[in-house]
Amino acid sequence: MKMLTILHAEMVKSHRHNFHNKLIYFSLLFWPALLFVTAYYSFKPFNLTDSSPLSAYMNVDQITMFLLTGYLGYIFFWSLVQSAWNMSYERQAGTLELIFLTPANRLMIMFARATGNLLEAVWLFTAFILLVLVVTGKAADIYWTHVPLALLLLSVSAIVWGGFLNIVFLFSRDAGILFTIFEEPMQFFSGVRIPVLAFPIWGKAIAYLFPLTYVLEIFRDLVLNGKNFTQMIGQYSLLLTIILLLCISSVFLLKKAETHAKETGNMVLY
Repeated sequence: MKMLTILHAEMVKSHRHNFHNKLIYFSLLFWPALLFVTAYYSFKPFNLTDSSPLSAYMNVDQITMFLLTGYLGYIFFWSLVQSAWNMSYERQAGTLELIFLTPANRLMIMFARATGNLLEAVWLFTAFILLVLVVTGKAADIYWTHVPLALLLLSVSAIVWGGFLNIVFLFSRDAGILFTIFEEPMQFFSGVRIPVLAFPIWGKAIAYLFPLTYVLEIFRDLVLNGKNFTQMIGQYSLLLTIILLLCISSVFLLKKAETHAKETGNMVLY
């Protein structure tokens, strides 16, 4: 019950700060839809037959689904980069100080904040994907029985990632660097638009620094290829390890952040 109360409070607060203008709902659909259309038509001038070099890394007949799943995963993770960045605007509300002073579980607050931002940011694009599937007749290509598990893994991974980023932000009131590091590089290298296997070795090294890369591989294998648990046990184990490492790092960094705030005198009440 306590967890649900914290989650509700963080969602209400996030909604008040980030969605006070109703036009923001339009941008939640227009921006990702524009990204998808741009990415899709960037492939059109090239050879997409079985003789295409791209066919060595993916089924070229699945480009629409490849991009839709890629951008769905990207928006899950990007919305939480944005969540951490938006905390820089909450200084006047004393957000950072309240996180340290609240009697509630601080780690729970950070993950609840990530959950709230995630739920608000992804529902419109998810609806857009369903519309595209119906219009293009691609709905039959989806393994629908695997969709709940795929979305659960994507959601949990994104929330843990978002909580981790929120905690990293506690070390500084300026989170603009998060956009520089995690926006375009994550979109390009994590397999959102281009298969990771198509990158050179240095590109693959960058790709596997992002948790999104691992989640997208599992998501596509479940939803597009219909693989079962035994076929993907190694991928599940690796993803679970990454999630656990992020959780452990979050606990460690949260304690360090409070010590850092006390030592630098940045804990100022408003």
